[in-house]
Amino acid sequence: MASRDGGPVLGLDHITLAVAALDAAIAVYGTLFAQGCEARGAAEDLDWARFGLANTALVLVAPRGAASPLARHVAHRPDGAGAALGALAFAVAEPEGAARLLERRGLPAAGPALPWQGGEATPLRPDAARGLHLLLTRPGAAAASATRLDHAVIRSGDPERTIALLAGRLGLELRLDRSNPAWGQRLLFFRCGDLVVEVSHDLAGGITDAPDSLWGLTWRVPDVGATHARLEAAGVPVSPLRIGRKPGTRLFTIRDHAAGVPTAFIGA
Repeated sequence: MASRDGGPVLGLDHITLAVAALDAAIAVYGTLFAQGCEARGAAEDLDWARFGLANTALVLVAPRGAASPLARHVAHRPDGAGAALGALAFAVAEPEGAARLLERRGLPAAGPALPWQGGEATPLRPDAARGLHLLLTRPGAAAASATRLDHAVIRSGDPERTIALLAGRLGLELRLDRSNPAWGQRLLFFRCGDLVVEVSHDLAGGITDAPDSLWGLTWRVPDVGATHARLEAAGVPVSPLRIGRKPGTRLFTIRDHAAGVPTAFIGA
C-alpha cells in the first residue's frame, strides 16, 4: 500500500525527543499537553514514555549506559546537548516493502528492524537522509487528545537536496515553496498525512554542505487563547499571543520550558 502521492509514507507515527531526565520531561509535557503519557517502557539501553496526540505521538527517550543501535538512532543528540529532537518515525503499511522501495531510491536501511514500543522500527541510514534520523514503522492507533501536531520544522543548508529526500525518495507532496526576504528564509511545506513537514533555509547563509537538523514543533489546539491562559497560570513562561501568518490563527511560543525544543502553539 502506498500513499496517494506515490510514496510509501502514510503519515508521521511519532517523533522522538531525547532527554537527560525522563520523569522531569514527562512532567513538563504533561503540563503542556494537559494529559498524561499513555505508555512507558524500556528498550535495550533506553527508557521511553509516549504521549499520544490526535495525529501523531511524541516519544520521550532517555538513554542509559552504552548506546545500542536503537538508542543511537532514536535518541540522537548533538554533543553537549541536554535534550534534542531525535528521529522522525514514518508510518508505512508494509515496512519491509517500503524499505526495499526506498533502497532502490537511494535511501537504504541502516540495519534490520529493531524492537521498539511493542513492535518494530526500521532505521534508515542518516548519511543518505541528509543527516536526519528516520524510521519506518507500522501506524499506531490514534489517541483521544485535543492537541495535534501542526508542523515539524527541519533546518536545511541545501533545500534542493532536502526536496530530493522528502519528495523524491519518501514521496511526500511539496505543497508550497516560498522565499521571503523579509523573513530571511526560504520555506517549503511537505504534506505528511494530515500534518506538515516544514523545511526552513536561511537565505543569508547560502547553500552549505551542513547536515539537516530536526529543529522545532508547532502544536495545534482548539482554543489557543485558553491554552495560553492555562499555561501562564501554571507558571510556564509563554510569549504574548500574536496573529499567525495563516489567516484566522493566533499563536504563542514557549520560552525555555519544552525540554529544549523550540515550541509553538497555534489555533483559532
